[in-house]
Amino acid sequence: MRAAPDRREIEPSDIRELLGDTFILEVNEAFRSVSFRLAGTRLCNAYGRELKGLGFLVLWDEHDNLSIMNAIKDVHNLNTPCTISCVAQTLGNRFCEYEILLLPLQNGSSSAKRIMGVASPLKQEKWIGSDPISGNRVKSCRFIDQGFETNTPSMVTPFGRKTSETQTKSRQVGHLTVIDGGMTDLR
Repeated sequence: MRAAPDRREIEPSDIRELLGDTFILEVNEAFRSVSFRLAGTRLCNAYGRELKGLGFLVLWDEHDNLSIMNAIKDVHNLNTPCTISCVAQTLGNRFCEYEILLLPLQNGSSSAKRIMGVASPLKQEKWIGSDPISGNRVKSCRFIDQGFETNTPSMVTPFGRKTSETQTKSRQVGHLTVIDGGMTDLR
């Protein structure tokens, strides 16, 4: 069993409703950079510009760059999915909360490392797209433990500390298993 799917195994028609919010990051370890390989139209519209080729860290508050880089490092080195809760601020000083899911992605035999992501606003504000997002501030980050055999997924901060005192429970909702967890505050 592989830790992450190959990029060729993802069928865009299977995620058509999410494509506008989907992006792929390319991680270049030699240049210590992370940039958008591609980005969906809703996401580009929210930022008021084409994101392809843009550095991912440009979108974040300078104080959050280390946290974001450590999260990206863990996603692609440890093949650990991650969710980031953040507040986006627009040029017109409006705010909107976003959830970002980062997923490890294999890239065939290529040495380029990629991460697939989805960024969605928690509330669909009418002004999104007309007042461009100028930056994001991290609220929290949660790494998703893929060891579903336990009832206590580990939560890891981007600095590598595990929060073992968090007790979690799981429950069935339809065909899904919901694992109650928490958020690790980065502040």
